[in-house]
Parts: sequence; structure tokens; C-alpha cells
Amino acid sequence: MINMIQAENLKYKNTFSKKLFYIAPMYILIQILSFDDYVFTNSINWWSLCFMPFIIAILCSLSSLREKKSGNYRTLKSKDINLKKMWISKVLVMSFYTFLASLTFILYFLIFKLVRGSLLVILNQLFLAVFIIWLTTLILIPICLFLSESFGSFASVIVTCVGFIGGALVAPKSFWYLCPWSINVRLISPILKIHPNGELLKSGSSLLNPSVIPIGIIIAVVGFIILAILTSLWFAKKEAR
Repeated sequence: MINMIQAENLKYKNTFSKKLFYIAPMYILIQILSFDDYVFTNSINWWSLCFMPFIIAILCSLSSLREKKSGNYRTLKSKDINLKKMWISKVLVMSFYTFLASLTFILYFLIFKLVRGSLLVILNQLFLAVFIIWLTTLILIPICLFLSESFGSFASVIVTCVGFIGGALVAPKSFWYLCPWSINVRLISPILKIHPNGELLKSGSSLLNPSVIPIGIIIAVVGFIILAILTSLWFAKKEAR
């Protein structure tokens, strides 16, 4: 399994996919031009709602394109390769790089905190929010990989466009946990005290209830594991034909 993870990681060498995790968080650089604490703080909300899901969707699309250009897994049929483990290694490597993107985002934020001196978000809120965003968006990786492999390389991007809108609409509702694109958005509301639409929450808002955080984490992590296993079984059966 370790060898498969290393082999999968090598596929990212000198590719745009690897650069994406360092380039995407740089959008935060623009926020300093506004010198507005609210806009700057709300960038974390946008990171959750938009940027992380689209990073994952684009990554899965590029992965699918890369495999198709290299023979679309034809050579695997002639070799004794555990296809389920190969799929899981793809998921794990993508999880690692999204974690690096999250660390890069935090680094940029800390740099500008030094420049600005003070922000509405304190450090423990920043670390907690970004970690939860990363953890709860992992569930999107097997979903987007499956979409790209099943319906075309850019299917994950198209579906994520719908999921992005749906996530914003569903997050404030009582059934937020049913939409994979809304879980991360809902969980950071009580941390940042920001509505999914970007507005500051008023005292007494139901979205400030922190009890959703452990529930959402459990749902997202368990969902990620189950979907990773199920899609690996699908992939092994599909490529073994």
C-alpha cells in the first residue's frame, strides 16, 4: 500500500495539480487591499464554501485526464495490481495535498495578520475552522473521483457547481447534513459567527449552536470512509472487465 501511495504521489510531480494547492490559497492576498476586517474574515467562509470544493473537483478532473492520456488503466489488466488499494491510494494522496493547501491558507492568513495587526478572527478560531473545513471536505474526494471516472473528466466540476449553490442554500436548514457540500459550511458558522451567505450572525441565531460540530465531523468522516471503500470496489470491478 505504501508503494502505491508513493507511486500515486509521483504522478503529481511537475504537474499543475501539485501547484494548484499552493496557488489557490493565494487569493487571500487580494483581501489585504480592502483593509476591511469583515471581508478578510469572510474569506475563510469562501474558502469553505467555494475554494476547497473546487480544488477537489479540479484535482479529480485532472487525475482522470492524466490517467486517460497514459492509457486509461489498460496496462493494469496485464499486471497483478490490487485495484481497490490503488483507488484508496488516490484518495489518500489527494487528502494529503488538500491538507497542504489548508496549511498554506493558514500561513497566508498569519502573514497578513502580522501585517494588519488585528483581525476579527483569533488564532484558535482560524486553526479550528480550517481544520474542520479540510476534514469535512474529504468526503467530496471519492464523490468527485467517481464522477470524473464514470461520466467524464469534467463531470466533477459541473456537479460541484451545483453542489456549491446547493451547499449554501442547504447549510442553514435543519437537514444540512444530507448535502456533502453543506456540512463544512454549516460547521464553521458557530466558530466564525458568519452565516453561509457571508453575513455576520446576530445573537440568538440557531446557527451559533456549536452542538452541530461533533455531529457533522462524525457524519463527514464516516461518510468519507464508506464512500472511499464503496468507490474502490466499483473501480476494481470496472477495471477488471
